[in-house]
Order: sequence, then C-alpha cells, then structure tokens
Amino acid sequence: MSISGSGTADSSAHGVCFPASGTPDGRAHNESESATLPVLDLDVLHELEEDMGSTGVAHNFARDYIRIWDKRRTYLEASIADDDAEAAMDAVLSLKNSALMVGAARLAQLAVQLERLVKCGDLPAVRRLLPFVALTGEQTVSGLKVGYLPPEA
Repeated sequence: MSISGSGTADSSAHGVCFPASGTPDGRAHNESESATLPVLDLDVLHELEEDMGSTGVAHNFARDYIRIWDKRRTYLEASIADDDAEAAMDAVLSLKNSALMVGAARLAQLAVQLERLVKCGDLPAVRRLLPFVALTGEQTVSGLKVGYLPPEA
C-alpha cells in the first residue's frame, strides 16, 4: 500500500512552503505525473480481504467509500470556497486517508500535494487542483464499481 511520498509528505518539504506556481523543483503541477500511478491499486483491497479473512469487509468498505465520495469532495470544495484552511485540512486528511485505505493511489498522491498546499496556506493553488480531485475521485469510484466490486444482484 505504498504511495510515493505519502508517508513522508512533511519531511519532503522540510517545513518549507513552495510557490503555488510550482513544485520544489520549479515544475508546475502536471496531471500526467499523477497519471503514472494506477487509479486503483487492487492489492490494497486484496490485503484487506486477507487480513479480514473474507471479501465481505473489503467490499463493504469499497461500497462505503463510493457512497460518501461526493460528501468528501463537496466538503473540500466548500472549505476552499469559504477560505477555511482548518476545514480544508480536515477535508484533505479525510480524502488522503480514505484514498490510501481503499487503494486509490492516484487520488492519494494528489491529496498529499493538497495537504502540503493547505499547510502552506495556499488555498488558491488548492482551488486550481479541485477539477483534478473531482476527476480522479470519479475515476476511483468507477474503478471500484467496475474493477473490484461484484455486480449487483
């Protein structure tokens, strides 16, 4: 369940905030960088199945993730619209942790970037990334429905 940088988001920045226009090495956010990760890492869900001794818990977790995706996205968008950094951090952490737990590798990477931006107080940069969050979240939901969950009976 390893996502590059997910466990070291704080240490990679060393407490330094970078300009909204770029990353530490001066590059702007590039959607293709996120695209190198799979939308969904099924190994994470298979590990959950093994840990729980059945597929039922993992399937229910995936269904719950799908059910509350819109709520998570809306909470993040509203917190940014309100310029509420505290609520934005809460929303980003929820997004990141749930993405990591469900194997949403691409969304988790994006959430790590959002977390750094919120910590730096760069809510305008977060605002610019919201379309990527929405798209990646929808791709994750589709991946769970089509590529992991059994068809509804």
